[in-house]
This record gives sequence, structure tokens and C-alpha cells, in this order.
Amino acid sequence: METRTKIALITGGSRGLGRNSAIKIAQKGLDVILTYRTNKEEADRVVEEIQSLGQKAIAYQLDTKEVKSFDAFVKTVGDHLEENTGSRNIDYLINNAGTALYCPIPEVSEEQLDDMVDIHFKGVFFLTQKFLPFMNEGGGIINVS
Repeated sequence: METRTKIALITGGSRGLGRNSAIKIAQKGLDVILTYRTNKEEADRVVEEIQSLGQKAIAYQLDTKEVKSFDAFVKTVGDHLEENTGSRNIDYLINNAGTALYCPIPEVSEEQLDDMVDIHFKGVFFLTQKFLPFMNEGGGIINVS
């Protein structure tokens, strides 16, 4: 019986902790789907590094504060997976995308706070909600904060 390779989706996987996680996950024998917000070239380098390890990888653009884009993103990922694996499912969702706000509390604007909530809470919640129907049994969700 052929063993199916597990698949991890990592948001914000093009740099920092997300990039390091994507590489380590690939080293453990999993295929990786990663997202980036603006730097496609950086994401493509991570994909190449994962592929050099013998694992499959692909990067998609996603701004995790744009919740209205999630349906299209889930469809794109699902179509890719169905074409390449015969299933639209993933095994792990790692909500890692994030940003930092280097500003003293008295200077934080309402817009800045809204962006932080949208990226670090609202986006994580609704992306997880969208992928729950596509999680393989025994899979997992990790939220990096």
C-alpha cells in the first residue's frame, strides 16, 4: 500500500519563522504550500529550497487581513491539490502570517489596531473556518502568535 505524503499549509511562509518552519517541515518529509503577502521572489526561493530537499512545494499570494479573498484562495489551493494529489485536503494548517507594530501604545491609531486584529485574530479565525472541511483526519492546526 502506497503511503500518502502529508501536506502542510503555512501562511507567511516566505520569511522569518514561517520560512524556517516550512523548511523544517519539508525536512520531515511533508509537502508544503506556503503563502506570502508581497515578496514573491522570497517565496519562490523557499519553494526552490523545499524542492531541493525532495518535497513538493508551491507558494500563493495571500493577505490574511483580506477575509473576502479566502474563498478564492481555498478554491485555488483545492484545485491545485485535487489536480496533483486527487484530494482537496491538507493535513496541517499553520497560521503564521503576521506583522509587528512598533509603536508606543499612546500613539497607536484605530486603523493600526484594526489591522493588527484583522491579521492576527480575524484572519486566523476565518481562514481556519474555511479550511476545517478540508482537514484530513488526524491533522492539526497551529496558530503562531
